[in-house]
Amino acid sequence: MPSCYITPNADTGHSGPEVGVLGVDEVLARLLHERVVGYLDAVDRMAALEESRTTAFEARRLAAAWRAVLRLHDIGARGGCPACARGRRMCSVWRVACAYFVHRLPWERRRFRW
Repeated sequence: MPSCYITPNADTGHSGPEVGVLGVDEVLARLLHERVVGYLDAVDRMAALEESRTTAFEARRLAAAWRAVLRLHDIGARGGCPACARGRRMCSVWRVACAYFVHRLPWERRRFRW
């Protein structure tokens, strides 16, 4: 899970209107993060059932690589990706992960559950 969902205001040092209350952006970031991680976990589970050792190994390897890249782009203390320096906007790495792992076509939703 990204390291920080409640971020201090740059001017005051306090979070949002009430300290400890998640904003819409933080809730959305958490949900997207959970869906991406859920997808990668499902890939691992499917790989465990795969009869071909090569396919299973490569699927797990890809999932592990994505997890490593996503950890490098976790939300920092200021609410954005420290690696991309995009402010509080979702970085390109997370946008790509969400596009491929969260947004599914209707026929893919029936085939692949996580």
